[in-house]
Order: sequence, then C-alpha cells, then structure tokens
Amino acid sequence: MLAEQSHKNKQPAEFTQRANEALKHGCFTDAAAIMRQAVSSRPDHPDLLPLAIRTLIYVGAHREANHLLDRYAQLSSNDDRHRGLCAELYALVQRQAEAVEIYRALAVNGNRDARYNLGVNLLATGDLAEAEQVLEALIVEDPADAQAQLILSGLRRVTADRNHIERLQQALRSQRLPAMERVKLHYALGKEFEDIGEFDQAFRHFQLGADGRRGMLKYQVETDQKTLALIAGYHNSLEPIHTNAAVGQEAVFVFGLPRSGTTLVDRILSSHSRCDSFGEITDLPMSLMVMAGRSLPKEALVQETARWAPEAIASSYLGRLESFDSSAEKHIDKTPLNFLYAGLIARSMPGATMIWMERHPLDACFAMYKTLFKMGYPFSYSLEDLADYYIAYDRLKRHWQEMLGDRIRIQSYEKLVQDFDSEARALANTAGLDWEASCGEFHKNRSTVATASSAQVRQPLYQRAVGHWRNYEEQLTPLADALRAGGIELD
Repeated sequence: MLAEQSHKNKQPAEFTQRANEALKHGCFTDAAAIMRQAVSSRPDHPDLLPLAIRTLIYVGAHREANHLLDRYAQLSSNDDRHRGLCAELYALVQRQAEAVEIYRALAVNGNRDARYNLGVNLLATGDLAEAEQVLEALIVEDPADAQAQLILSGLRRVTADRNHIERLQQALRSQRLPAMERVKLHYALGKEFEDIGEFDQAFRHFQLGADGRRGMLKYQVETDQKTLALIAGYHNSLEPIHTNAAVGQEAVFVFGLPRSGTTLVDRILSSHSRCDSFGEITDLPMSLMVMAGRSLPKEALVQETARWAPEAIASSYLGRLESFDSSAEKHIDKTPLNFLYAGLIARSMPGATMIWMERHPLDACFAMYKTLFKMGYPFSYSLEDLADYYIAYDRLKRHWQEMLGDRIRIQSYEKLVQDFDSEARALANTAGLDWEASCGEFHKNRSTVATASSAQVRQPLYQRAVGHWRNYEEQLTPLADALRAGGIELD
C-alpha cells in the first residue's frame, strides 16, 4: 500500500525523466515498465501519455499503444497542444484518418502547422485533390514555405503550361532563406524541370540540393561499408535453424534499396483479401534491440545476433506482429533495409516470405539521389557515396543469394512493370496467395501510404521509370564508371 501511495505521489516529470534515462541506454523494456507504472498511478494525466505511447511502440505493444492513444484523444479533446501531439502519434502508428480529423479541426482557426500536417496526411490517405488545395493555400500565403512547395511539386506531374517553376525560382532568390529550405526548393525545381523534359536544368537542381544536404551531414560511407561486410562475415550460415518449418508463414518481407519498387509490390500484395500491410515498420530491428537489453555498437549487435537462438528471434518479432490489430492471414513488413537481416529471417522464421526488389543500378542510385528523404539513407546525397554504398550492398546481396538460394525471391522492377500479369501472379504465389483481380488494380487500394511513392502508387501501372537514368547519361558517367570499377554490371 505504501509503495502504491508512493507512486501516486510522484510527479509526471519524475517518471518521464527515469524513462528517458532508460531509453538513452537502450533499456526499452525498462522505459515501458516505468511509463506503464506512471499511467497506472496517474491515469488521467495527459502529460504522461505521449512518452508512454512511444515506449509501448518501441517494445512492440502496438495494441496497447493504440488503446492508450485513443484514451489520450479523449483526454486531450479540449487542449490544442495535446490534440496536436495526439494527431502526430496517430500518424506515427499509420492511423492517418484519425490524424486528418484532428488536424482538420485544428486548422479551422488558421493554425499553419495544423494545415500543413493536414495536407501531408491527406496525401497519405490518397485525398490528393484536397491535399493539393491545402498546400497551395499555404504557399499563396507564404511562398517561402519550402516544405509545402516540395510536397506540392511531388503530388502530380507538371507540364510546360502548368507548373510552379517560376514561383519556386522566385522563392529561391531570397537571400534570407535558411540552408535547408534552399535545399528543399532545389529538389522541387529538379522534379518539375524533369517533368517537362528539361533534364540539364533538373540535374543541376538535384545536384545543388544533394550537395547542400550532404554538407549538413557528418556521415562517412566507410562505416556502412564495414557494417555490410561484417554482416556477411558473421552471418554466413543458416545453422542453427528453427525446427518448425512453418514458423513465420504470416510474415511477408518486401525489401531492397529505397525507390526500387518496394511500395509497388506492397500495394499489389496488400490489395489481396487475405493480406494486409503494416508499411515501413521498425519492428524487426527494434525487436533485436529490445532483446539486447542495452545500447550496443553496430559491430557488437551484428556479432551477438549471429549467436542468438532462432526461436527467441522469431518469438520476439512475431509477437510484435500479433500485437497489430489485423485479421489478415499475411502481413507485409515493407521496410527497405530489412535486407540486412535476411540471414536472421531465414534461420529464425523459415516459413516467412522474402521478396527482394532489384532495379537497374543506375536507375536505383539516381532515384535515391533525386529524393530528399525525411530521415535515413545519408549515402544518397553524393554520387561517390552512392557508388561505394551500392557496391557494398551488392556484395551483401550476392552473399545472401549464395547462402539462401530460392529462399529469397529476387524481383526485377523492370520485369514487373513490363510483364505485369505473369510477374505479379508469381509474386502472389511466392507469398502463398492465390491471384485476385484486386491485386492487378493496386492503384484503387485505399489504404494509407506514408512513403515517397505515395502519389505514384495511386496511379495505374506505368513504365516511364524504366531506363530513366538515360536522360542523365552524361551527368551520371562518374557514377557509372565507379560502379563498373566495383564489379557492377550495367549493360
């Protein structure tokens, strides 16, 4: 009783301080336990809920996190600050419809952040016309809003008669523009010049944007090169393997480099009545970090996971999948960098499906180079870094192919879009699904898409991205030469 009373007397800041300290040391389970205790002792205190929800997500307690999030929405209904945080969390757990509802209410009073976030979440839900209207209104009010300009430019293909180029150039002329805002405008201009076929101008702006972003980072590609090589070195055997060959059969992993067609495959398969998608979740790497119980350097984590029991790895990850609210038989995890864990997946979840998207190296590299990612992929802002990373990536892919054979389906993006009917059917078969007509009409899928491809996958299949790099053949010559020197075939 005294202990219970002691917890009730604690201030919210005491709980959050302890939880944040635990998170700093990689003790995710401890942080979640602290915040569960906090919410239990102060159930109606909204200040505790954002961190409590996040810690539950970290440990994979998704159903519990969602229930707590709904409670948070009720408690914060009269507090705009908490409503904004609540909407942010709804978007984080891919419940964009709820986020839209909150942001729409907050935007009524002209709240600019709420209006911007409304536009972003409308894009994720596929309401492109309204998203365009919201973003356009923001830009009319403030042409220097580079983030809104960037997203608006990516919503649709512009034409020579209908584009935002002049407005973007005008915004770029401002001498007081912060460096990151300038970067965003360059990417937006690159995309619009590309749409109208002005490829020299497009590349110039992509390069200026990438150079600007690269200059803000302390990234060294050598670190990633070493990590990829370490993974191949330590994970060079399937032994021991989970004794139950069916374990993991509900999991469908779709991975590969970003912008390689992973979202397209995700939409094809998740359009099936027996399959859904959890999107780009972090549950596989997070399950390993939670199992480790503490912060570990990359090298130590690579070494340790190679020794872990496959049953423990499967139980940790699959338990997280079960915690999502879904009645489907198959669940897609479309996290591009899960290719790093192909060996772990194969030996711990022998029943899981693995689909590795492959695209022409120059198309794959350039597609990343011309994308300003929200986070991650720091190697994508330099052609030199891209070449070095791609060569290391390709070596790891070859290692997995040699070790795992047909346990992984290597899916060519080019083959998929050029021979869609047979390739899409083969993909469904690989995932243990019979073909349904809805899979061929993936662009009608109304579920949310929170990736850089969110607008593209709302369109019927197109082939214009195949061989797209040839529009920039001269500018990409140094990249092509470096890839060839690293043993990458480009012809």
